[in-house]
Amino acid sequence: MAKEVKSISNPDWPTGVRLPVVLTFEHQSGEGAALLPGDRPNYMVTGAMEYGARVGIWNILELLDRCGVKATFFACGATAEKYPESIQAAQKAGHEIAGMSYSFERVRTASPERERSIVVKTAKALEDVCGAKIRGWRCPDYRVSPQTLDILSECGFAWDSSLLNDDMPCLFECAGGKLIELPFTTSTADRTYIAYPYPMRGGFDGMANAWNSEFDVLYRESERTPRFMMLSIQTWASGRPTPLRTLRTFIERLSAYNDIQFARCDDIAGWSEKAGRN
Repeated sequence: MAKEVKSISNPDWPTGVRLPVVLTFEHQSGEGAALLPGDRPNYMVTGAMEYGARVGIWNILELLDRCGVKATFFACGATAEKYPESIQAAQKAGHEIAGMSYSFERVRTASPERERSIVVKTAKALEDVCGAKIRGWRCPDYRVSPQTLDILSECGFAWDSSLLNDDMPCLFECAGGKLIELPFTTSTADRTYIAYPYPMRGGFDGMANAWNSEFDVLYRESERTPRFMMLSIQTWASGRPTPLRTLRTFIERLSAYNDIQFARCDDIAGWSEKAGRN
């Protein structure tokens, strides 16, 4: 079983970078919509999530391009097959493509064989669509199984971002070798404030307040000790006009700092892995 070696408290951030900020976008087209009683499709929720693949991701890609920001997109394999142009456009624009299941399967109670087949199938679907090696992973709803990290390492992944248990990256020794874990928090996830189920919990103003407050605290702490900030954003939620404006305002605020760098998960993992060798 995967064993944590250490929390990486001294990552090798680039010179002049006080606080890296990682925007992660979770991209699906309704695979994660819960069924109604009797296994009936919930077309309202499915349709809202499908918006992310049909429209939302394009709005987000346009915003990121305008702001000169690179990000990480966690995508379902089925979404990539149904909407390949969106994955290809994100990869071509310099964003990182990572895996997030094939069809939003929950793996917490899956057998090792079942979970491994999902990881392999997802990576192949994404790689076939965008032509890039998939190095990172996030479990749907952040629900890992006891064997998740071992399976990822055996399948050649370099990092995972599913855990919520630390402020800093962690190094794990797994069945297939070392793996970097990039923890984050759901307290700044957009769906905490603007996604289903209704009513919204805080809405757009609540989300903006959480993002700005999190940044203020981390920026202040980073004067004394390394920190990084990661946001979890749904293309189907923040890809709509009003939350997109909230995201744009936040990016513009941070862009005014000359010691902030927007980074991808693979960047954070690489800088952390280098420090982890010491």
